[in-house]
Formats: sequence, C-alpha cells, structure tokens
Amino acid sequence: MGKKERRKRGTIGIDVGGTKTLFALFDEGFEVLAEEKLRSHPKKGGLKSFERDMKRAVKDLVGEAKKRKLRIEAVGVGCAGQIDMRKGVVLRAPNLAFLDGYSFRKRLRKIVAAPVFVANDVHTALYGEHRLGAARKARHVIGVFLGTGVGGALIVDGRLHMGANGNAGDIGNYLLHTVDTSMGAPRKEVLDNVASRTAIAGDAAALAARHWNSKLRDVAGTDVKEITSGDLARAIRSGDKSVEKLVRSRAAVVGTALSNLVDFINPDLVVLGGGLVSAMPTLLRREIRRTVKAQASAKAAKAVEVVVAKFGDHAGTVGAAVMALDMLSEAPPIDLS
Repeated sequence: MGKKERRKRGTIGIDVGGTKTLFALFDEGFEVLAEEKLRSHPKKGGLKSFERDMKRAVKDLVGEAKKRKLRIEAVGVGCAGQIDMRKGVVLRAPNLAFLDGYSFRKRLRKIVAAPVFVANDVHTALYGEHRLGAARKARHVIGVFLGTGVGGALIVDGRLHMGANGNAGDIGNYLLHTVDTSMGAPRKEVLDNVASRTAIAGDAAALAARHWNSKLRDVAGTDVKEITSGDLARAIRSGDKSVEKLVRSRAAVVGTALSNLVDFINPDLVVLGGGLVSAMPTLLRREIRRTVKAQASAKAAKAVEVVVAKFGDHAGTVGAAVMALDMLSEAPPIDLS
C-alpha cells in the first residue's frame, strides 16, 4: 500500500453561529483533536475579516491533521440560515447578513483538498446527535437549539426531515399568540423574539439597569451586546433571582410551544442544545421538561423524554463533519437530486 492509503481518515466540522464560529478536527471516531474559535461578527472588516480568520483557522487544522498523519476526507459546514445544499451557498443568514450569497464550498476548496458540504447549523447539530449522541436510539426527535436565535430540526422515522424546501423545523418563527397583521404589523410575538439568548439578554440588561444590587451588572454590565449565555449563568449562580426568574419563564415558553409539537408529532425524544443550554443545562432541561409534561396530552407526554445534547458546544461541528462524510456514501441522508 502507498503512503496515502495508510493514512487514517480525518474530518473537519465548522459551526457558523450567529455569535461565534467553531472549527474542529476529528479523528475516525469523531473525537475532537483540535479546535479553533472566532467571532462570527468581526469587530472590523466584515466578510473580509471573517474570511481571513476562517482561512487561518482551517489551515491550522489542516496542519494539525498532517502532523497526525490524517487524511481529510470531508469538510462539513453548518451555518445559521437558509442554505443551497447543492451549491454549498448561503442564501440568507439573518444574523450574519454579510454571508448572504456566500459560497463556503468554493472558498474552502481553495484551502483544503476535500469535498465540502454545507447545511443549516441546526439540521447538522441534530443529525450529529442522532447519529452519535443523545438521540442515537430515538426514532422521532424534535431538536431545539437556543442561542442567538431559536433553531429547530426534526428526525422522523429515523431520518432528518427537511420538508418541501429544506425549511422544516423553523421553530423560531413559532407564533406565540395571534397578532394583527392586517396593516403590515411585524409578527413580534414569535419564539425567536422571546426565548433566544439575544431576547433574554435584552430583558436581563433592563433588569440589571433597574436594580442596584444586580449580580448580572457586576458580572457583565448592562450592555446587551456584551451579555453572553455564560454571563447569565454566572449571575444566577451568584444569586441573581430576577435573572433566574426571567430565564425560567422563557424556558417555560419554550416548553409550552414544544408541548403543542409533542402532541402533533408524538416524538420519543426532545433534544435541547445551543449556547444557552450549554451554559445552564440542568435549569433549562428541568423547566422545559416540566412544562412539556404538564401541558402535552397524557399519552404524548408519557412517550417523550427531554434531554440535553451530548456534544454541547460541539454538536454543530460533530454534526457537520458526520453529515459531510455520510453525504459521500452510497445512501446519503439528504436527497439532493
């Protein structure tokens, strides 16, 4: 056998979220060998800066792969937004407008000589959890990932359900109650605008500004743009009851929305992930599970369990890498014909 054939297989997974972008090099067992992290929104330079940082991060991982004698067989990208999976292009990224129309496939192929597959970040995250993680033995799964936005995805009959045009699982647009749109009024009361980290941080900042003894103000100040999921968690651990009450109330809203979907889809599992869940896994799981069990019909509630994603912050990178590799198989998980 030649030298190339003796090299073990490696993959790269990239998770482009609304706040941060995480890169990871995986071995054949999908263990993280190396990682890189950058802000999805550069402080200066926009797309040019993002590309420069991405190029550096991927080159560093390729260099690490060479040191370990790994052959990169695929690169997977999960990006928050609408994706043309056939072309590997971002059609629209609501929280990263500079990526609208951006071809990750074209750009990454200039850096690493391997097939590149691009999909929605929540679809890749749930796919990875179903293949290797917390949802591995489940047949019908709802995935909800709480971060910059509220993302969702579905596994139906053991397969990732994409819907008519790849938009299935868009729980962030879930309407919480009827609003008047007859005069073109915006649909403000959707899950994204109530239960995302961004929404919670905004209301938490207002609380911190009003209360002189706010733990959150001590931890992170009152600038909503600077309040992270970790800051919210630290404030709660420090005894900030107002922030804890806020987070619990928003988790209950997520649970209420999910209770309707649990009745409608009758899944055996709900997987929770994203930065907010990684920061407060026990609090959010308990509150969401309690609300789902209380509000879903008895039979559907009995059938479903609520769990936290196994891979935490790396759910997206693992899922992107696994999906990219599986798309090269004889039975790809997504039909792009």
